[in-house]
Amino acid sequence: MTAGLLALSLAVGAPPVTGLQRGDEFTFTGTVAEGVSRAPDFFRRNHALELRLLVLDRQENWADVIVLTRLQRTGDAVGGAVGAVTGGAAKDFPPLVRLDVVRVHSDGTVHLLSPVGPAPLKLAANTPARALPSVPLDTFATSEFGVFPPSVPRGSDGAPWTVASAGNRPSQTWQAKGFEFINGERCRLLAGNQAAPNWDEPVGGRTAWHRADAVWVSTQDGTARKVHRVIKQRDGRAEAAFAWVEVKYELKDQGRLGGQTFDRVRRDIDVAYFALADAAQLLPDAQKLGPKTFEARIARLDAQLEETDPASPYREAMLAARRMLDDGRDGKPAALQPGAVGPAIPVSRPAAVEVGQVAPDVSTGVFRLAEQRGKPVLLVFFRPGGETSAHALAIAGALEKRYAGNLVVAPLVVFGDAAAAARDRDGLKLRLPLYDGAKAVAAYGVETAPRFVLVDGAGKVAWSFAGVGAETGFLLKEQADRLAAPAFPDGATGTSPAGVPVLPPIVPRP
Repeated sequence: MTAGLLALSLAVGAPPVTGLQRGDEFTFTGTVAEGVSRAPDFFRRNHALELRLLVLDRQENWADVIVLTRLQRTGDAVGGAVGAVTGGAAKDFPPLVRLDVVRVHSDGTVHLLSPVGPAPLKLAANTPARALPSVPLDTFATSEFGVFPPSVPRGSDGAPWTVASAGNRPSQTWQAKGFEFINGERCRLLAGNQAAPNWDEPVGGRTAWHRADAVWVSTQDGTARKVHRVIKQRDGRAEAAFAWVEVKYELKDQGRLGGQTFDRVRRDIDVAYFALADAAQLLPDAQKLGPKTFEARIARLDAQLEETDPASPYREAMLAARRMLDDGRDGKPAALQPGAVGPAIPVSRPAAVEVGQVAPDVSTGVFRLAEQRGKPVLLVFFRPGGETSAHALAIAGALEKRYAGNLVVAPLVVFGDAAAAARDRDGLKLRLPLYDGAKAVAAYGVETAPRFVLVDGAGKVAWSFAGVGAETGFLLKEQADRLAAPAFPDGATGTSPAGVPVLPPIVPRP
């Protein structure tokens, strides 16, 4: 997204407002619902959402805001039905907690900051920053930034305008739709629409998606009061969508913290942010590091928790970090899988390898990337046991069969153990070799899985893609065809290995 709360204060017209100020705090509450109704997946999940924004600092040209996203799993249709039959209590899901820092510029742009530790948070003009991540289309976002819609262009007079999207997504079209009252307050409604090119006429079983956003912006202070987003997927086999994600929330409370109250909350944020970041950085290597590394951090965090006000909203983020450290102590890096506590931004991270750069060498077991010169290679970073692992492996297997030696396919296991990865592979009846990708994570800047990196015969990165979805297989085939000759043309043979089930598409996540 390319705008935010501060920009809206400059864009909504009248009356004039001062924008965000240090200590301004906004609390939103709402719900997140997602569902799939197509074989082999049928499920519905619901979450209670709490979103808290606090302005940490205000400079002449920007405001720095901490964003706390808390998602608590609530009852769902499947879990409720099982409980009704068995009499058992519903599974107690810990809340998913995420802390992010964003910079809201006076020109309307918003960036995600990556402050380097240790605590306290040091925010300056040169703090590393990047664009806000795209909203995932197949599931809920672990970090919610819907309160940062694009600003209305001056002189638009109600005409629609477009905002460019990252990656392969088409531009998003926005339009100011007049005024409505939210809880007795006059707000301007901004409506956004974005869709895959084949949304109107999905054919051939290829998934199409549509995203609709609505944000109600206060005319008093230019900040969001209500957000509603719906994302649907369909494949042409039926008019109705087979998958959807709906997010809706609105402002519950707002105020301004100052003095010792602000200082106390700021200390809590510093501790929570870097505790989450530290745990997220260590978990992938939990088994190698051993329990003592985590025990020392647990003891330090427990001491900090003793000094934290039990009513502090950021205490729960500290507890989320402690759960991650507990898992690390017990050698369970699976805590990084979807549905567990969302890690914060690592304290320090290498940048992802860019297209055109020489691909860092990968040496694991019998596979070494440097030895493959002269032949293109597809590196598939995947996390075993996750919701996307089967999709990533199925694509890898299909490509290996399609190119039959003309393209080397190397599945790299990250954020998990080899045994779980083998079970995922064997469940799909694939014969792909699996390699330990732990050492390659830092070199390639892998933060989420799956990730596909296509390396040409000269050893340079030709293409990279994060996530897995309806378009992933097609895009990979399109890119790989430029580097390697298929062993057989498209046709009756298809591109799916024998025995691999047709999987419901997952649209790319950032």
